[in-house]
Formats: sequence, C-alpha cells, structure tokens
Amino acid sequence: MAKKCTVRSTISEDSKALNLEGKSLIRIPEIATEQTQVEVLNLSHNKLRRLPISTINLRNLTTLKLNHNKLTEFPEVVVTLINLTHLFVNDNQLSSLSANLKNLKKLEELELRNNKMKNLCKNIVDLNHLKKLSVAGNPLVSEEITRLVILMALQNIFIDIAG
Repeated sequence: MAKKCTVRSTISEDSKALNLEGKSLIRIPEIATEQTQVEVLNLSHNKLRRLPISTINLRNLTTLKLNHNKLTEFPEVVVTLINLTHLFVNDNQLSSLSANLKNLKKLEELELRNNKMKNLCKNIVDLNHLKKLSVAGNPLVSEEITRLVILMALQNIFIDIAG
C-alpha cells in the first residue's frame, strides 16, 4: 500500500509525468502501468532488468527514460509505444536493439550512450523522424561508424558518436 501512495505522489497532473527515478526498483509497480494518461515516464537510476508487458497500457507515452538500469536486452514492449518521440536508454548493458524499433515512427531522439552496442544502423535506418542519436561510449566497429556518418549526411540526423 505504501508503494501506491509513493507512486501517486510523483504524478504531476499538469505535466502528465510520472517520476520514479532513483527508487531502487527491481520491477515497476502495477499502479505505474495503470496511469494511461502519462506522457513522460522516468524510470532512471533503478535496478530494472526488464519492463512488464503491462507497459503496453501507456499508450500516450511520448518520453521514456530508462537510463542507469540493468537492462541487458532491449525491452520488446517499448516498440509497442507508438507515440514515443524521446527514448533514453543510456548506461545499461544493451548489446542490440529490437528489429521492431521501426514501429516507433514518431521517434525523434534516441539515446543509447554507454551500452555494449557494436551495430546499430540496420535498426535505425527506418526511423524517418529521428533527429538526434547518441551512441557515444559503445564499442562500435569502424564499419558501423562509417555507416552512421553516411546516415547522418543522408537523413540530416545529429549523431553523437564520440561523446
């Protein structure tokens, strides 16, 4: 019961944001995924290894912050959040992205700094609204860096490769 009160107190009515940053969560409380009006969800600085399937209920979500967690696989449920414009997954342990990332047709900003990514292009080339991509701190192979530079030139995307 106490968790429900804590979660409710972090919901900002006027901004439709839910801030659960730094709560040492290992899983998301059910009440968080019941907040279907939420547009911004900050789950940064927790201990999350995955997102529950109930995250699919957050249909209005435009910004999702998953920085500084323990994600080793890209949460497949994220690709169902078709209204996302900003996705932050910095400082995790991701080595690949979902092939279904292309479903995020409104995505404008994708931050993947400090993960374990070696290849990215095949997953981001179809993100037509992408304006900013941050991938510094990943062990990108030189061929991938070349592809990212070409992608940047062709699609007018700002890409942060070096930090």
